[in-house]
Amino acid sequence: AFIKSVRGSDVQAALYYLARMLEGGEDLMFICRRIIILAAEDIGNADPRALMVANECRAAVEFVGHPEARIILSQAVIY
Repeated sequence: AFIKSVRGSDVQAALYYLARMLEGGEDLMFICRRIIILAAEDIGNADPRALMVANECRAAVEFVGHPEARIILSQAVIY
């Protein structure tokens, strides 16, 4: 559902499913991997900066960790 909401440009749904994953204890690096894959496969050349944003998100999440990582992840999902 998270991936479909991002593909469909439904920001509210994407943030909702991101929050569900975070509350469910999903691994932060798993979420980052999903965002990077989405940026490469689904957004691709339509906005090449999306992959850069996704990679920077991963680096920042790795550096900052919980609970602030939710803010960084949200920004990448909204982008």
